[in-house]
Amino acid sequence: MNLFNLWETWVVIYLISAVLFAQVFKSTNRNMKSAGALTILLEFFTALFALLFIPFFPFTLPDNPSIYITLLIVTILYAITDRLNIEARYGLDPSTFSVLKQLSTVFMIFFGFVFLNEKMIAIRMIGAIIIILANLILAFEKGKIRINRYFMMSFISNFLFAIAMLLNVNISDYFNLAFYTIITVLIPACLIKLFGRYKLKDLKREFDTYNKKKFLISAFSWCLMLISSVKAYQLGDIAVVAPIFTLTSIMNAVIEFVVFKNKNRIVQKLIAAILLTLGVILVKL
Repeated sequence: MNLFNLWETWVVIYLISAVLFAQVFKSTNRNMKSAGALTILLEFFTALFALLFIPFFPFTLPDNPSIYITLLIVTILYAITDRLNIEARYGLDPSTFSVLKQLSTVFMIFFGFVFLNEKMIAIRMIGAIIIILANLILAFEKGKIRINRYFMMSFISNFLFAIAMLLNVNISDYFNLAFYTIITVLIPACLIKLFGRYKLKDLKREFDTYNKKKFLISAFSWCLMLISSVKAYQLGDIAVVAPIFTLTSIMNAVIEFVVFKNKNRIVQKLIAAILLTLGVILVKL
């Protein structure tokens, strides 16, 4: 039996790589000078690591031009979401970011109802409300709802990511998975460089500010996270895979407390993470 044909294998790879990326990148980007330059660098090195995985998947390309047009639109949205997420990760704890990330699920339910004429299923709506509640718990601090710029960046990025996913349904099935990953990070990197007018010397200056070992671990783990998430969804049932993916928020909260001794709102984070997992389970039923 080939373990890499099992969705469980890819879920485990995703959980490990996602938590590794969240924790190492949080340490890496403390020296960030330019969020745009950092996004370009991270996407570029992620694309380089993805090259290593091309031989592990069948090489296929679509022959329908509309797929490429859709992919271009999606990569433009990815460029914006990646740029926002890099800065959001700078200002938020990994556990908080992991919970906020699930807002995209709520947006996708809403888009499905409005644009795809999907039925409003009560249990899914309850799940969406619980996810929103989990995020409100994170925003609650010292008796007040406190929403900072990083919180809003994550909110906007998840809204745009949901739009991208709406357009991007099953498009990865037409490509070699590693090559698809390269496209979805390299084109955004080029777009950010073009519109941000970053020069090579700007990127070199930014790269020199980081711990190279941690930066490369971040890029490799992000590459592995992107590939494993798509593969897990391809092989497994979304209703099962998606709730397991949300365990990253609980894992990050535990690591922050045990390893980094970060006691800041630990109970609040764990409650939010548990509610989040429950909400996603209900949404995917």
